[in-house]
Amino acid sequence: MNEAMTLDRSQSDWYKDAVIYQVHIRSFFDSNADGIGDLRGLIEKLDYLKFLGITAIWLLPFYPSPLKDEGYDIADYLSINPIYGNIRDFKTLLKEAHKRGIKIITELVINHTSNEHPWFQKSRTSKPGSYWRNFYTWSDSAKEYSDARIIFRDFETSNWAWDPVAKAYYWHRFYSHQPDLNYDNPNVQKEIFKIVDFWLSMGVDGLRLDAIPYLFQREGTSCENLPETHEFLKRLSAHVQQHFNDRFLLAEANQWPDEAVKYFGNGDECQMAFHFPLMPRLYMAIQMENSFPIIDIIEQTPSIPDNCQWATFLRNHDELTLEMVTDEERDYMYRMYAQDEQMRINLGIRRRLAPLMGGDRQKIELMNVLLFSMPGTPIIYYGDEIGMGDNIYLGDRNSVRTPMQWSADSNAGFSKSTPQKLYSPVIIDPEYNYQAINVQLQQQNFNSLLWWMKHIIEIRQTYKAFSRGSIQFLDSNNNKILAFLRTYQEQSILVLINLSRNIQPAWVQLPQYQGYMPQEILGKAKFPAIDEKPYFLVLASYGFLWLELHKNLTKMQKGAQNEYWLEKRISELYQKPTRKEFETNLLTYLIESRWFRSKTYPVRDLVIEEIIPVLNKPVPIHFLMLLLSFEDKEPERYFIFVTFDTIPPANSKYLCAIHLQEAIYYVADLAYTPALWKTVFELLASKHRFKGSAGTLEILPGSQAKKVLLNESNEILQEPVNAEQSNTTIRFSNCAQFKLYRRVEFGSNPEAEITEVLTKSSEFRIPAMLSKLEYHYREKLITVGLVQEFIANKGDAWTYSVNTLNNLIDQNPEFLTMPAPPNEFLSESNKPIPEDIYHTLGVYAPTVELLAKRTAEMHEALANASTSPSFKKENFSLFDQRSLYQTMRSVILRAKKQFKLNVEEDLKEQLKEILQDDRNLLEEFKPLLTKKIGGKKIRCHGDYHLGQILYTGNDFVIIDYEGEPARPISERKIKRSPLRDVAGMLRSFHYAIYNVLELRKQDLAFQKNSPEHWYQWTCQLFLQNYLSYSKIKELLPLENSDIYFLLKIFMLEKVFYEIEYEMNNRPDWLRVPCIGLINLME
Repeated sequence: MNEAMTLDRSQSDWYKDAVIYQVHIRSFFDSNADGIGDLRGLIEKLDYLKFLGITAIWLLPFYPSPLKDEGYDIADYLSINPIYGNIRDFKTLLKEAHKRGIKIITELVINHTSNEHPWFQKSRTSKPGSYWRNFYTWSDSAKEYSDARIIFRDFETSNWAWDPVAKAYYWHRFYSHQPDLNYDNPNVQKEIFKIVDFWLSMGVDGLRLDAIPYLFQREGTSCENLPETHEFLKRLSAHVQQHFNDRFLLAEANQWPDEAVKYFGNGDECQMAFHFPLMPRLYMAIQMENSFPIIDIIEQTPSIPDNCQWATFLRNHDELTLEMVTDEERDYMYRMYAQDEQMRINLGIRRRLAPLMGGDRQKIELMNVLLFSMPGTPIIYYGDEIGMGDNIYLGDRNSVRTPMQWSADSNAGFSKSTPQKLYSPVIIDPEYNYQAINVQLQQQNFNSLLWWMKHIIEIRQTYKAFSRGSIQFLDSNNNKILAFLRTYQEQSILVLINLSRNIQPAWVQLPQYQGYMPQEILGKAKFPAIDEKPYFLVLASYGFLWLELHKNLTKMQKGAQNEYWLEKRISELYQKPTRKEFETNLLTYLIESRWFRSKTYPVRDLVIEEIIPVLNKPVPIHFLMLLLSFEDKEPERYFIFVTFDTIPPANSKYLCAIHLQEAIYYVADLAYTPALWKTVFELLASKHRFKGSAGTLEILPGSQAKKVLLNESNEILQEPVNAEQSNTTIRFSNCAQFKLYRRVEFGSNPEAEITEVLTKSSEFRIPAMLSKLEYHYREKLITVGLVQEFIANKGDAWTYSVNTLNNLIDQNPEFLTMPAPPNEFLSESNKPIPEDIYHTLGVYAPTVELLAKRTAEMHEALANASTSPSFKKENFSLFDQRSLYQTMRSVILRAKKQFKLNVEEDLKEQLKEILQDDRNLLEEFKPLLTKKIGGKKIRCHGDYHLGQILYTGNDFVIIDYEGEPARPISERKIKRSPLRDVAGMLRSFHYAIYNVLELRKQDLAFQKNSPEHWYQWTCQLFLQNYLSYSKIKELLPLENSDIYFLLKIFMLEKVFYEIEYEMNNRPDWLRVPCIGLINLME
């Protein structure tokens, strides 16, 4: 009798309690010494998987295939690739696995086939409209379905590929060698049903349906998650449940939770689906040391039918996918986990768990605790149980598909073939070398990661609260602690996870569990009973507790000196024993400087990373790159040019003094040594390259640099223009200025990129680029400084606006009683504002019109500045809309969590009404998820407000294109809708009028009526002029309603950012964004 018929299949939802192990047959164990893993090799290792506690194995595709995509390009659905074995071997695997209580889950790639599949070969040679031709989707123009995104952007430029045999284009969502099947053809669906029956009848326990969201295509959609897909899945599921009711279908739908949940249907589609958005947020949480990313994604995960279950994982055979995160989150993940470009592929990171955690055993364990604590069925990727490494220099995603490391023997015990025959080299990286990290060694060591994993798997399978229970998040009064309850029937488990590298306290409110006795699950230690007070616990670094509830400086080093006695040369300052003392002086100086951004974070240490002598005469100048590490955040880099002069700075701002050969040298910041600035500007006029111990400092002048900077009539101003801001600017006469970016990071600064491109390619007026200063390390660069044309001006548009408005109030009494606009704020009205209102606005009306025109011209220039990928305008897609929705959701929930109603009484009730209901707030943004808005996204200004615009006396010039300096450089380069800049300007008008109000507290009538009326008329005038600029229309949505909807969203984003900022920095100004929020929500 068939083994599958004798297996106990009484529990139809066994998958809920499973622990799944993902195996690539090719990578696991080679039984015949041909260098490739095979089915017989897997059979030999089943006892190992039983030892580990695995209850199900998920096999990657093993079908005949050209293996251009590791078997996901199937050439025959009903056979076994000969390199792995044959059907008899597969039946033996089923029999032996079932004997051990291990289920087998296989891949079924039904979205596409290999272009070598007989179906495709017949299709390409058949006539259009014929039986075989219709097995795939063909086109003569390749213009259909243009709204569908390209998934493998690193490898493909279109979803259509030309076939020279068929003389037509065929549709493919993945690689061009993987044509998509045509599911509008009933014959295709019949063949798929036959394939499902074939494998389930043999005894396979579950099928993973690969790439399931892309089965159908419809014009005007993203060709994902279409209703037709769900209708097909219902038919397929009904068929499976009718004939094999103890089997399940697992949907591979890389979608947001509210889309992925649709693949469960009402329990009548797939029984399992991957929770893709959770996985990257586990990594974000442990890197940020903040529980918010996890709580946020779980709370926005809809409930699922009772017979269904999420599949969760830390890593798998593909890249660590970053499709279901916002642009900002993706940028953060790249910066934290994949700084080397080799680590990135498509929209993801091709690394294993252990290297992602830096080999830190505590963090590896904690990530697994997170996995096993979350709702869903956990999946372990082969080799992660021993902490295997990766090889990022192998092509595609093969970096994480290297041979399993069984022992310290040749080929890691994976194969007895010669190493040259292996399908892939074994890991020989010193940190993850197979001789140190392998199964044999760890099985012998009861303190190894392998034994820890075995123990934690056993524990999890003991408690059904983990596999079937509900989840309730708790407030721990510490965002570094993730606290929640898992509850199932009479079982309640309190989970506390410390995401921080440091010991952390937690206070948990458990009123419903008063009198209960917590008992630690792993060691069975009993804790004090819970009472009415918050339950206090302390968790070690990256520690966790599983408690079953039973009833009954800034850190600054002291003693640094300010004088040093050296013997022969200045460079001794950087050597022991003076170096550490000097680093402490540098730290003190940085912390006391206004441009140091992280004053609220305890600093652990400062080290000088790089020292580059730039000049020796007339005074030595050295470039220093400084790396600061913190207790609670990622490191930061700052740089400083230090000068060594025998004359002390006039303002006495020097770091220390050096006694050297009877002379005293004062070590100072170049920003405070104006006597040297002329020399520096002359240096910046020519190309130079200065070599350091690790990298080089390069001066790259533009074509006009010498003409401007070597003019003998130039005079240096004696004070830096803004040495107390986030950057430092040194002005050179009335012709140029040198901006030094104090805090730096790898990557070209956006201001340098935009200024250089617009200087060369656009007539739009900006301060032209004259020269730039870059630090190069290997293939990376840091923009250190930028020399730009100085534009003569009378201050910025902010100062001009405040002064003008103040004067208007004095000159025009009507300004005090300006009526309200007849339309709602940000309405779609395109009517010109009434003449009397225009007259009342006085000289500021043409100012607003000119500002709108310059803003539109800026966006036109940025949209057409360059054809390079980093500047080329792109469609604002549904994918971008979803990202924007997630961003807004996070912004609102973060701001609301921190919100304190320390505002005037007249605002409190209105704000409470707005903020108390998350759903009402988020409902404003729901159209982002359903309606295609359109428009373009471009490189934007990024930090646009009145203070970023110079007033020349008769015109305005926009400056400072570096974006918000507090944000990472890579995030500042993300392309966005130009309406985001517009929102920033409109909010700046709001602050301007309230600044005037602060100066005129005596004008009670003005305070009561006119600020909001003036603000709304001003916004209307700005928008009418901005939107009337003909060349801006191609960048915006076609419908006015969509333009105003998108603008409102960006203004809300800005308002919530302002609320958070004012709460923490200027509580007296909290009224302004709060009024802005009320206006937007009315």
